[in-house]
Amino acid sequence: MRNLFLFFVILVSGCTLSPNLSNTSIDEMMSEKMESPFFFVPPLNLQDYKDRTWILLAESENRKWFYDPYTLSEDEDGVISFDMFNAPRIYKQDLDQFNAMIVGPYLQKIDCFSSNQWSETFNAKNLPAAKVTNTLAKPLNGSGWVKIKPRTAMAYIRTRVCGRKFIDDSNVNYFLYQDSETPTAQVTPTFFEVIDNKVVVVDAKKDIREMRIASYALEKEFPKKGEFVYRADCQGNTNNLLGPDKKLVIASAVGPKGSLSSVAFNRACENHGDYMKITSKSGK
Repeated sequence: MRNLFLFFVILVSGCTLSPNLSNTSIDEMMSEKMESPFFFVPPLNLQDYKDRTWILLAESENRKWFYDPYTLSEDEDGVISFDMFNAPRIYKQDLDQFNAMIVGPYLQKIDCFSSNQWSETFNAKNLPAAKVTNTLAKPLNGSGWVKIKPRTAMAYIRTRVCGRKFIDDSNVNYFLYQDSETPTAQVTPTFFEVIDNKVVVVDAKKDIREMRIASYALEKEFPKKGEFVYRADCQGNTNNLLGPDKKLVIASAVGPKGSLSSVAFNRACENHGDYMKITSKSGK
């Protein structure tokens, strides 16, 4: 079997490969036979897809990006990692989300401070040794770190996971969930953000935690719809949604993994490395 590229695609228009990779090397790699992992039995990327919970993260005119919020983490160097895949925008309602045109799933990393990104877009172990030259500064797998260009889909993804800042206050909002895709005449999507990525442990013995959540309409200038306090009983597997005055709005068991309540519960209760700022009620 000739060289098998699992996932080799340029995620964002204008992104470049490692500067140490010559044009000749690029031409040689691109001339190799491309084989979609979807056309194997079973598809080579099926297990990675089935083992995840996919939430819409970003959209462009031609593509959509989905990520698994349960894999979201930040290491001690401030690098955020998560599993992701992207797919062309197709309006056929009967087409399965898992199809031959998706790219991934793959590991995505973003360095928020330097505004660089790294994508595990193909598998170097399946390349012949001749293609892995010692002119590469970094392993070929992922092709190294790439600067995120402004006004691209990756720049929008960076804003969502690294935080959205406001001119009129000091809060930084971090993406949590979006309830539907691009606005239509009938539906305007709502997206939810965690304010300052802060989790407050209000009862350490019972492991009850709170996050402030804001909701916005996916329209021009993102008008704010409301602000809530999300309270999770991490031991009892229940959650409440409280208004700004702490009056109960919704109380229920945690929903299925693809629901807002489950994603919020996971964000508040589970370990995401340094991504969430966990404090006590006293602020310590």
